[in-house]
Amino acid sequence: MLLRCQVPLSGWGHKLPDQMLDNAAVIARGALPLTPEWITRRIGVEQRHVLAPELSTSDLAIAAAQEALQQAEVTPEDLDLIVLSTLSPDHPSPATACLVQAALGNIRCPAFDLSAACSGFLYALDTGLRHILTGARHVLVISAETRSRFVDPQDPATAAIFGDGAGAVVLSQSPNTVQKTVQASALFADGQGYYAIHTPAGGARLPASKSTVAQRQHFIQMPHGEQIFFQVVESMTHYTTWFLKELHLSLDDIDYLIPHQANLNILQEVARRLALPSGKMLLNLTEVGNTSSASIPLAFSQFADHIGKGKRVLLVAVGAGHTLGLTLVHT
Repeated sequence: MLLRCQVPLSGWGHKLPDQMLDNAAVIARGALPLTPEWITRRIGVEQRHVLAPELSTSDLAIAAAQEALQQAEVTPEDLDLIVLSTLSPDHPSPATACLVQAALGNIRCPAFDLSAACSGFLYALDTGLRHILTGARHVLVISAETRSRFVDPQDPATAAIFGDGAGAVVLSQSPNTVQKTVQASALFADGQGYYAIHTPAGGARLPASKSTVAQRQHFIQMPHGEQIFFQVVESMTHYTTWFLKELHLSLDDIDYLIPHQANLNILQEVARRLALPSGKMLLNLTEVGNTSSASIPLAFSQFADHIGKGKRVLLVAVGAGHTLGLTLVHT
């Protein structure tokens, strides 16, 4: 369903871990039968940030949230809701958002996690928009991921793809200073693609056991990479076209497109099919890898100064599940 709105986006921020792994380090860690050049050519990633062992997803989320709140000139006590999108929570239960809430100093507002894979930020953002439209004053939307801890270092299909990071935004009903405005949002899902990318063990279907650990079933599995490639390309292309048509816009009306940073070849094919001019698609994949649901808010925060004022920015993501989201922001 398409949501049309005019909701101020009053603050944004991001956090990347200090430690970085280049392709050679990833190969050495898992004794992979790959070369750094092959990884760059097939995925588009040259390095990725990896969180220090003593830290966790909540640490990234808190840092990104604090930057976004400062940008918005909003105190934690002013928040009416905290939504955290993550596939890599500190613990299976309870919600990591509650840790973030306590660390920020707000012990009143609701806080919960949301899981929608790589589309998670846009799902969380849509949730925040609807709360603002129904009376909330300020909503903090965060995406934070430590996916490097869920990757099998010995799996050539996934070991080099993922990195860690976080991004956050503040939505406000009456901001101190109007910075940007969210104008539309749409979400979709197709559960027929549920097993295309998944972590087999650790849930109710296959609880953790000695056997699941021995069989390495707690790592991300992506058995049909080529099929996923075309499904993502077709979904991103089709729904981007649909979304703009519904809004009576064309790609000529869009100044920048920030996609989920999944795979450089996927994104280049999407740009080709959309006939997107060079420079319109903003990418940070080469430097940070695939940070799952954190990739869009991370890129949005990194490119905020480059984008400038008075621009239309389209956000689009496809994730495991399959999930899909689109959002239009006016700067």
